[in-house]
Amino acid sequence: MRDLLEKALNKGLSVSFSNENGFSVIRICKGSEVVASCSLGSGDFRTSVEDSLQSLMMDLDRKGI
Repeated sequence: MRDLLEKALNKGLSVSFSNENGFSVIRICKGSEVVASCSLGSGDFRTSVEDSLQSLMMDLDRKGI
């Protein structure tokens, strides 16, 4: 997961993790704008976070962000 976070930071993005209404939420921002986000279901938190973060980063790469 560290390499995914470094990749985001190197692109000038910030990543935040929060817990909202019992669900874990990942947000990727460029400045103050949220460019990608997702909420995670139950299960292994570490695996879910890594898989979801990887998916978000791939989507942003395809969008050219």
